[in-house]
Amino acid sequence: MWLKSLQHPRATEGSLDEEREALKRAPSLRFRLIGIGCLVISIIAALSINFVFDYSRRLADLSYDRLLRSALLQMDENVGLINDEVSIDIPWSAFATLAQANEDKVFYKVESSAQGFITGYKDLDMTPPQKTTYDKIQFFNREYSGEMVRFAFLERHLTEPDATGTVRIILGQTRLSREELASAVTQRAVDIVLMIALVAIALIVIGSHLVLRPLQRIERVLEERSPGDLTPLDIKTPKETHHLKVAINHFMSRLQDNLEQLEHYTADAAHQLRTPLAGLRALAENARDQTSPERQYQALEDIVNQCDALSQTVTLLLNQAVVSHRMQTRYREPIDLLLPIAASCREQAVTALHQGVHLSLDTELEHAMVLGDAFALQQMMQNLIENAVRYSNQGEQQAAEVVVTIAEFAAYYQVQVIDHGEGIPESEKERVFERFYRGRYDIAGSGVGLAMVKDIVDHHSARIRILNTQPKGTTFQIDIAKFQMGVTE
Repeated sequence: MWLKSLQHPRATEGSLDEEREALKRAPSLRFRLIGIGCLVISIIAALSINFVFDYSRRLADLSYDRLLRSALLQMDENVGLINDEVSIDIPWSAFATLAQANEDKVFYKVESSAQGFITGYKDLDMTPPQKTTYDKIQFFNREYSGEMVRFAFLERHLTEPDATGTVRIILGQTRLSREELASAVTQRAVDIVLMIALVAIALIVIGSHLVLRPLQRIERVLEERSPGDLTPLDIKTPKETHHLKVAINHFMSRLQDNLEQLEHYTADAAHQLRTPLAGLRALAENARDQTSPERQYQALEDIVNQCDALSQTVTLLLNQAVVSHRMQTRYREPIDLLLPIAASCREQAVTALHQGVHLSLDTELEHAMVLGDAFALQQMMQNLIENAVRYSNQGEQQAAEVVVTIAEFAAYYQVQVIDHGEGIPESEKERVFERFYRGRYDIAGSGVGLAMVKDIVDHHSARIRILNTQPKGTTFQIDIAKFQMGVTE
């Protein structure tokens, strides 16, 4: 409908051709409105013309039937007995009445039940289509002498003294004047109907333009915006386009959130990679300047450790990007919470063993169905377990322990990751979920793992709390709602 988008300065020739072809193939809402309106008006006009045609014929018959009735009654008044025989003296006025239709022919026949044929056209059929009712005039159409004729039929008992039997009179007139009158009425009505239809179609064309103006206004507002302006549309629209405006605003809000997450991810990547790369360069330069094999070996060992730390950081950033993308593009689905938790424990078991930490999963549940994303929940648990293992057994000679528990309550499942490390001071519990915040810098870490955990918890409408483990340590407790049948996103 509008070609402004094809004039965008960044549009390439190929994209312009594709847009033009798509525009040609796209159905037109305006033409659809006009087409449906014209179809409805055409149907109404056809029904109206058919009704007018039928009405005009009945109107013409009603008008001329009065003349035919008058002439028939005048003939009936002049039926009498002469020398005990039924006779009729047809008055001139009867034919003068019918002469008002000067192009029509007149046919008649008179007969009695006793004498038979009296006068008129002897071959004229006297049988009406309906059962004869005495003293009641019947009108009907029948073809006679190669023409369609309108007949009036009357049969009555003779009322003269000493007379018995009935007399039957049939009077017919061709339909030329009737058809001419019906055609004139129909033509006038058709002209009026067509004029009304044309006016209605013109109003539909104008109305379609007015109806689509709100869409044009929305398009114009969007086209005039700068590329980075994702603020909600603040224009007045009719009720029919209000939901479209709300949907566009919601879409731009989600797009704004995605852009902000992309900016955060870019900042995270720059922040997390800059320092390890600088350290790696320093270690490499140090290794280059060493002369003894022992010092060179130690320097290379430091480089390998730094590469491992950098690899873990890159993996964490990639997982964070994947989780963020899944939370934006995928709906939650029913899953067994035990599966991602068990998978996280298996992945961290070797790391925990190398650090002298005993990692265990404690639950009596066979299934724990929740509404969520299995990959995101696994990343959440992996970060919590990895964090618990990292801060356990610091400076301790005896083996430390990290326990993951899953308990069932009426409306939710409760997951706990329990460690017996140094614990988190009360003043820092509110800040550990902040991005890049680290309570201790003497222990390797990125500062974004718990921030990602908080995002995943919020996405699943769950609740996370930090509790103190007795006698010391930290417990991360997550309450996540059970899956209810019939409840979907």
